[in-house]
Amino acid sequence: MFEKYRRYIEITQANKIARRYFIMNSFDGIVTVLGVITGSLFSGIINPTIILSIGISTALAMGISGVSGTLIAEKTERDLELRRLEESMLSDLSDSLYADAQKFTVIYVSLVDALSPLIASIFSLSPLFLSIFNLISNIQSIYLSIGTALTYLFIIGLSMGAITNRNILLEGLKMLGIGVLTTIIIYIIFGR
Repeated sequence: MFEKYRRYIEITQANKIARRYFIMNSFDGIVTVLGVITGSLFSGIINPTIILSIGISTALAMGISGVSGTLIAEKTERDLELRRLEESMLSDLSDSLYADAQKFTVIYVSLVDALSPLIASIFSLSPLFLSIFNLISNIQSIYLSIGTALTYLFIIGLSMGAITNRNILLEGLKMLGIGVLTTIIIYIIFGR
């Protein structure tokens, strides 16, 4: 079974698409949850249960949006690509290995699209659980969550730099800068 899926991924080059969705949507998830955490802090809401509820709800909504939007968009694109290939070959490919690979790719990249912001968001929110279990204070857990989100952004930048053979430190700092800028903008708007 895994060999079949590996072959589908090779045929459609699904890993390139999945990697793009993973990076893009992890980034979206982290920056969105960073906005929730810092917005809560600067608005005076330091209850970790409330922040977790809002953050996880937001992450779930992003995941649902991601899976449904990607299913629709990728299916449309893959169907169009299959139709064009059928027209150029003057044959029906609906029962072919290529058609099966296209169907698999739609599901595969949709799941990556849905899970990446969810995983990134929950990872960024995870320090808040320490406060719920009274291991650290509420305010400490919020600052630790902000630090975790910024660290995750930095790691995404490092990964992008490694993939593209660019300066990994510079790419990491760019992503970190976006997180810091987001925090500053939210502070300017909601800070007391």
